[in-house]
Amino acid sequence: MTTTENLYPHLDEKAQKKLELTDDARIRAIREGTWLALPHVKEALTKLEDLREYPKVTRMPCMLIIGPSFSGKTSIVEHFVSLHPPDLTPENETTTTELVMIDAPPKPDLSDFYGRILDKLMAAYKPRATAAEKYSQVKRLFRELGVRVLIVDEIHHLIAGSLNKQREFRNALKSLSNEAKVCIVAVGIEEAQTAFNADPQMASRFVPFELPMWHLGKDLGILLKTLEKRTPLKKPSNLHSTELMNAIHARSESNLGDIFDLMKTAAVAAIRSGQECITEKLIKELDWVPPSKRKIFHRKR
Repeated sequence: MTTTENLYPHLDEKAQKKLELTDDARIRAIREGTWLALPHVKEALTKLEDLREYPKVTRMPCMLIIGPSFSGKTSIVEHFVSLHPPDLTPENETTTTELVMIDAPPKPDLSDFYGRILDKLMAAYKPRATAAEKYSQVKRLFRELGVRVLIVDEIHHLIAGSLNKQREFRNALKSLSNEAKVCIVAVGIEEAQTAFNADPQMASRFVPFELPMWHLGKDLGILLKTLEKRTPLKKPSNLHSTELMNAIHARSESNLGDIFDLMKTAAVAAIRSGQECITEKLIKELDWVPPSKRKIFHRKR
């Protein structure tokens, strides 16, 4: 008896079931993406869990997650937050919110920063409340809700302000961590580390965790082989073969997010063409702009 598993051994069970979908539904599933617990992701999640469980001490540990744009930083912290949703205690109708995640303001503005935290906590505040008033409210709510970790994404926006504004914002992060007894996880591109290193106290408190680039070799091969098993195409592509791996690495420029995006785009093209597999020729001819060329605009003539 022939089973789906016999017909499509290059796919895992979930991907095999998706082959029963229409082409449009398969394309939608591919574009939704897949979560891969890669080694550096597991390491980051372990460090984040350590912070969540850390006892309240005089100087709370903090973390700085850095990496290029589209390298998976936000995906990691969003996944971490999803593992610990707010918990409602029915007896007294109180909510425990261990994790709070916000985007940093586009420039280092303290009133905006505290307002974003209050908005995330769905807390009302006066439209004309000062930064100091919002700060007091944030500290009180953190105590009442049992907040243990504050995650600030896009922290590199810090460098958009003057040196004085940057210093003021860094000091605010230190004060919030000290007074509210919370661990702060800052997330941003590499330039954020430069801003943090300008303050020796921040540099020592915010331990950096750098996301890797993906170079040619065994790890990239394993990544591509795993992606192929999760991508519902009817024919094997052998993405981890030397020729295809070289082509994928060259076009994606070794950035994880771009590898994922390139693979999605290629898989969609393979379905629409009826080819049902990704080839070296498809990768090289694909209408997909690599990261280094996205900032360069040339009008087509």
